[in-house]
Amino acid sequence: MAQPEPPMIVSDGLVARSTGPWVTDKNYYLERYLTIFARGVGRKWAGNLSYIDLFAGPGRSVIRGTGEEVEGSPFIALKCDFARYVFVDVPEVLATLRDRLKGHPKSAKISLIEGDCNAVIDGVRTASPADHLSLAFIDPTGIQIQFQTIQKLVDNRKVDLLMTIQFGMGIRMNLPLYTQADGATLTAFLGSDDWRDDLDSGGSPSQVARRILNRYLSQLRGLGYQTVQDREIDIRSDQNNLLLYFMVLASRHPRGADFWRKATQIQASGQRRLNLGSEE
Repeated sequence: MAQPEPPMIVSDGLVARSTGPWVTDKNYYLERYLTIFARGVGRKWAGNLSYIDLFAGPGRSVIRGTGEEVEGSPFIALKCDFARYVFVDVPEVLATLRDRLKGHPKSAKISLIEGDCNAVIDGVRTASPADHLSLAFIDPTGIQIQFQTIQKLVDNRKVDLLMTIQFGMGIRMNLPLYTQADGATLTAFLGSDDWRDDLDSGGSPSQVARRILNRYLSQLRGLGYQTVQDREIDIRSDQNNLLLYFMVLASRHPRGADFWRKATQIQASGQRRLNLGSEE
């Protein structure tokens, strides 16, 4: 399974994660979508808009090979106008984020939830008011997020999801490991063991992984998400050019599709995308 890069001490004297250059593209699309989303719904939901980050991280990363420091998703989100911010991660990671957030002007709006998001999801729901429209960013290092956790998060709530799904490192490369073991990790990720049907259908590892991804997107639709869009954002590893992951937007409102289209129509390079990926 994909493992996080080892931490290091950076310019502010705190720990940061080492990562690959793909983080720049990921942050670009995240910031574009958050900005468009917050502005687009802000008038209707002013004062009732929440941001939830289930794998918040320490708040800063360092690009491997260049030493460039980049903001983590919490600080990208804090640039936008949300009424509440809920940041979740394991205690040792959240301790660093807490230190970075000391004295932040939006501190009163921030809730920090310690623990594995799968275990503390009830606390996440409590920290995010039930009458808010929420955007949840789900960006694990592998496929740690359990489907039942997402079910609990969105149950009887207005929650849009912006997710990274670890297609390359999380699913494709680990298929032999999942199948040789009892498959519990992949079963928890999908919420069922129906992925075995995708495996039995044969084909290359990439074809099997894509069928599993399609099954996952279908299950999101089963939660009432009318708009589920995936973009094969060209985010690849810096070693073997492996496609790392898809970014997925799931919204229960048609405007979510429009926001995502606007956020992804221009690539981080400045070029306009010709193929906007699959959508439904």
